[in-house]
Amino acid sequence: MLSTDSEKMTLKQCFQGSDALQTLLRDFDAGRTAPATLLTGESGIGKKTAAHLLAKGLLCTGDGDKPCGNCRNCRRYDARTHPNALFPSPLPKEKSIKVDALRQTIDALSRHALEQGKRVIVIENAERMTPQAQNCLLKTLEESPENTFFFLTADVESAILPTVRSRCRCVRMQPWTEERVFKALESRGIERSRAQALSRYCEGSLGRALAMQEDESYWEERELVRRSFLSIRRPGDVCRAAQVVKDQKDKGDHLLAILEQEIRACLHCVMNGEAPDPDLPPHFQASTPQSLMAILESIITARKQMASNVVWAALSEGLMQTISEEASTWQQ
Repeated sequence: MLSTDSEKMTLKQCFQGSDALQTLLRDFDAGRTAPATLLTGESGIGKKTAAHLLAKGLLCTGDGDKPCGNCRNCRRYDARTHPNALFPSPLPKEKSIKVDALRQTIDALSRHALEQGKRVIVIENAERMTPQAQNCLLKTLEESPENTFFFLTADVESAILPTVRSRCRCVRMQPWTEERVFKALESRGIERSRAQALSRYCEGSLGRALAMQEDESYWEERELVRRSFLSIRRPGDVCRAAQVVKDQKDKGDHLLAILEQEIRACLHCVMNGEAPDPDLPPHFQASTPQSLMAILESIITARKQMASNVVWAALSEGLMQTISEEASTWQQ
């Protein structure tokens, strides 16, 4: 079944603020939806929601903006029981979409529609299709049945065979703006300061922001990063900060990932003349782009070392030493 958010949204509401999707919407309203559409972009930016709303909109029989969400067709689509809506996907306990799943779909398309009207096929995470499955799909796309529409989503466009991409209308969705994510989070009842933090650190992915909101361990680890790495003002602070994380080897990669998020966000603010996150330690207000870049490079190096099983205490203290040296320069 679809998410509650998808059930409530219309195409206009979902596509607001996206130039690429606005073009799709205009063509939809004019009855010019392409036989096959491929939506690509980073995870969590709304590709699946857009694909399902387009597919449901084609089946919708309600009045006004599509999909209405209330007509019989919309309700059956949301429940995945509409006979003219097909959803090829991996079998239980399997990660890839194999050729048999596509053959079943194509076999269904070879028959007359069980009901009059359009037929829609939505393939989420189309990059999971095996090469054999993609080639099977290609044969159908080359001679697409009348009134049949395919909607594919993929995080990585290059994972889709060029021959398949050439048969699709490719729409590259962009990360959301910080303001758009913030408004979407507030509309879901998330407290303002938490919504501001999420929108700043989710890198334009509403899906990632919502996952972060639900993950209490993320907020605990974020606080740990701020009490250790980000609390350092001078070399004398390194020993104290190292004690805070000395037993956190199992969380090391998560802590470094959060630290990288924080430094990247701070660098973005400094480069664009924006106020840094007010939750950051005050001494970061005066940080410079050069120092932040040096810290960022050290974090990336530390993450590589983490993957190579370098001792956590050594790499974390080395990173802290770099932070202390750079922090000293911008506080002089």
